[in-house]
Amino acid sequence: MSASDPESALFPEPGTQVTLPDQPPPVMLAGVTRVLWLTSDGEVDWLSPKEAARRVKDEAPLVCHARAAGRRLGLEAGFRAYDVLELYAFTRPASFCAPTPRGMAQALGLPQPESLEDQAVTLHRCADLLLRELEALSREDAAAAGIAYTMARAGWLWGPWVMQALGLHDGSGTPPRLGQGYRVWEKLGEWSDHAPEPQPSSAAVEAPEARARLAELLGDESEERPQQADYASAISTAFQPRADEGAPNMVLAEAGTGVGKTLGYIAPASLWSEKNEAPVWLSTFTRNLQHQLDGELDRLYPQASEKRQRVVVRKGRENYLCLLNYAERVPSVSGAQASDQAIALGLVARWAARTRSGDMVGGDFPGWLVDLLGRARTLGLADRRGECIHSACEFYRKCYIEKSIRRARRANLVVANHALVLIQAAMGGAEDGHLPLRYVFDEGHHLFDAADAAFSAHLSGQEGLELRRWLLGAESRRGGSASRLRGLKRRLEELVAQDEQLSDAVHAIVRAAVVLPGEGWHARLNDGQPQGPARPSCCRCVVRFMPGRRAPPRIQPGIRGASGQRRAAEQRRRTGPGAGEASGAAGGAEAPAGTAPGCRGGAAGQRHPAAHRGRPALAGAPRHRPGFGLALHAGGAVRGDAGAIRGLAGGGSYRGPGYRRRPAPPLDRPDHPAGADGAGTGARRRGDLGHAD
Repeated sequence: MSASDPESALFPEPGTQVTLPDQPPPVMLAGVTRVLWLTSDGEVDWLSPKEAARRVKDEAPLVCHARAAGRRLGLEAGFRAYDVLELYAFTRPASFCAPTPRGMAQALGLPQPESLEDQAVTLHRCADLLLRELEALSREDAAAAGIAYTMARAGWLWGPWVMQALGLHDGSGTPPRLGQGYRVWEKLGEWSDHAPEPQPSSAAVEAPEARARLAELLGDESEERPQQADYASAISTAFQPRADEGAPNMVLAEAGTGVGKTLGYIAPASLWSEKNEAPVWLSTFTRNLQHQLDGELDRLYPQASEKRQRVVVRKGRENYLCLLNYAERVPSVSGAQASDQAIALGLVARWAARTRSGDMVGGDFPGWLVDLLGRARTLGLADRRGECIHSACEFYRKCYIEKSIRRARRANLVVANHALVLIQAAMGGAEDGHLPLRYVFDEGHHLFDAADAAFSAHLSGQEGLELRRWLLGAESRRGGSASRLRGLKRRLEELVAQDEQLSDAVHAIVRAAVVLPGEGWHARLNDGQPQGPARPSCCRCVVRFMPGRRAPPRIQPGIRGASGQRRAAEQRRRTGPGAGEASGAAGGAEAPAGTAPGCRGGAAGQRHPAAHRGRPALAGAPRHRPGFGLALHAGGAVRGDAGAIRGLAGGGSYRGPGYRRRPAPPLDRPDHPAGADGAGTGARRRGDLGHAD
């Protein structure tokens, strides 16, 4: 093996040592206006951001959150550094740490540093402590050696240090294989089906029992709060047997800040679950609140092993790591261009082998890793709508999502969010067709907004892209998942092959889907570069308005009611040639009269002549319906996703004066408001999809 071979530096001939720096790297802490640089000799230099930016090009420093430091130095492209957060993610995967020197010190049990100089010294101590932990765990964690070796070959600066800590520095023995340890699915257990759970009994929770359980949760040293005990007692009424069939027991309870409402409803809910051997779903509004609630349950189940059996956090599919997405990228770590990919996948592999649930959004996946490694290499591995192939997937029996679903059936408490609960209600049941018998809705004042979202249709730019992908399948071969994005036609072709009417309907849907936003829609919108032809019959371009921006055109303040707005619009058509012009606030787009943004009328690319004659009934004339935004119908050729993109960029819909929902007209009518609030019913189609927030 030649001296120039990078592997020779990592695994030299037997009897020789890995060459490590004689001194630890310098430490850099970037402030707002100046930068602290602690040299290897212990000298402190105060630099300007420009001076520090020049210095990091010559010497890689030890930092905490290299991306944030790079932004303060004006180095948006980043720089090479020993990021102590990466070392923490490798050594302590699936554990929390605030991405600051103080947060790192707290996580490792070190004294809190006060000055910047103390923080710089603390970073050195943190790195040393983490490497010592690896040294102690080297015999228990066989996969760590292969991952560290692959990451070091890809250029990870911590690689030689980590390999020395793992005992791979003396050249004795056989080096690990490239990619060894990345196949985490081989170590994951499979879920197993159980017999259907029997119908739960209907044992009641009495008020004194709820008070006693609350006192048990609080402990002897807690302060007395009579309001909290009264709250728990009142909530217990919801856990009484039903007085009338089909009439649920409902309690609407409100308490001020600081009363302790969370433990107040956990007490009776946990009692009912234990008595009746059935889960109680605790639903809150956002993912952050879900995990706060999950943390409160540590009081009820202080042992991690017991809590794992008793408590399950449920979210939508797009929050979880997809093993198939991950496995499709693993072969790239041994390729010639594997540097960044191998480092990112190595840290994801360390986490995937330790995670409690596979939740990448708000779970035990560090949020700062997304910033350090990039969204594509982290959250891009999560499940995406329309891609899951369910039982056809080779990892189906190891899938984090399927495990979560099955664990929830046998848990005591399920921590969910309003969106998921209501979408399951809209779909008529959960994945097994059954709904829980007891719910607690925390943050209940948000329940109406969540219900509006769950029981209505809404198509944002991102949802339009996902719907297009689900309908059309893979339109490019970039990314490993293209092979399973089959599209609606390929999924249904065997079922509808003998039915001409159904086959024609599928073809019509596929033809119409080309007006939905395509890959890179947002960048093309910003750059003014729409692309892709669409059939004239499919063009239904809609401009939607973001709340809080200027009022949309053709809506006059002070004129109430839909009929009043129509009369005002008709008056404007009669009084001026500019009455037909319309401008869209979404994305800051301007639309000429009768022409959807990006549309061209006729072969010569001229605007539709009907627009200049003010005929609203003809294709090409703009019309407004309160509550549906501004629908622009374009005839002739059209630049594929331009109009739809501009209409969907804002992600919101305008509800003007006199708003009232109208039933959508048939698709073959020229005034169908395609893409408005009444369209896109396929955007939410699975009960477990829910925005999870």
